[in-house]
Amino acid sequence: MKLNKELSDPGAERFVESYDSYYSIIFNTVYSRINNYHDAEDICQEVFIRFYDRMNEVVNPRKWLFGCLRIVVLDYYKMKKKKDIDVDELFDDIGMGYVNGFRDTRMMIKHVIDDICNESGDRDASLFELVAVYNYSYAQVSRHLNLNYKQVIYRYNVFAERVFSRLKDLGINSIEDLL
Repeated sequence: MKLNKELSDPGAERFVESYDSYYSIIFNTVYSRINNYHDAEDICQEVFIRFYDRMNEVVNPRKWLFGCLRIVVLDYYKMKKKKDIDVDELFDDIGMGYVNGFRDTRMMIKHVIDDICNESGDRDASLFELVAVYNYSYAQVSRHLNLNYKQVIYRYNVFAERVFSRLKDLGINSIEDLL
């Protein structure tokens, strides 16, 4: 879901950029935990309203949005008066560890790789995944894909640079942001 970028508020650009970057991740996280599409939309709307109201104070939108998400989901369960739900347990899994979590990080990287491939028709994603995800050596990838060893190194580095650049656009500036 993309927002119309023709807003008059000076902070609108930052809001639209954050919304466009994180809405789907926030929505999928909420929906996977509450299993109700309409309530997930309402919760996402509340998270982004709160973000808009405090946007000027937010240093890292991604971290803030996921922190706010916990609070809004807790409020949701309080409002529904569901006493049998342990919200801490709901968010205490590998998917939400350190605010955004390992599973979410992998989903974000996969999304970035897919975007790069969709934009450019890049076929080096499989090469990148063999090295970065499956820990193949350059020599193994070279044999597996029938490429020259130096081609593998070059293509991997070019693709990795594109992934890192795209992650940087999403607010991930260092490996610590992913952990």
